[in-house]
Amino acid sequence: MVPKTLRDTVRALYGFRCGYCGVTEAESGGELDIDHFRPQSHGGTDVLDNLVYACVTCNRFKGDYWPAPEAGPDLALLHPQQDDLAAHIAQLPDGRLIGLTKRGWFHIHRLRLNRSQLITLRQQREVEQRLRQTLENNRQAYASLLTYVRELEQEVVTLLRIITRLTQE
Repeated sequence: MVPKTLRDTVRALYGFRCGYCGVTEAESGGELDIDHFRPQSHGGTDVLDNLVYACVTCNRFKGDYWPAPEAGPDLALLHPQQDDLAAHIAQLPDGRLIGLTKRGWFHIHRLRLNRSQLITLRQQREVEQRLRQTLENNRQAYASLLTYVRELEQEVVTLLRIITRLTQE
């Protein structure tokens, strides 16, 4: 059992989301699990670098997996805080993940990161991101339009003063 203070540190380190699939506490409806990257059954300890915040499903699929010494690096899982995930995994426009390396492919397969629910979640996040960007663009356009309207109003005031002065002469 990981002490509460260490658990809270791990939660914050991972942004309250699964280090493997990215599911948040809010999306899962509660706190996630603490996974021992190197399982305790294979000599793993409770040091911070060995702990990963993981959803129940990823933690279940990972289990106590640890590659045998003769397995080679391609059969090692990627550590979310220590490995450059982008060098091993890419996301397709349809929300599926693909491995860019053998290790990336293995990681995706072992953790089943192309579960239909995760693909749907990634698609939803992409739509939300596009909507946020559109909203931000619209805010910027609105702010520019307001500035332009204020400039025009000032110009109208100036022109009205000129017209008044000319009609009084």
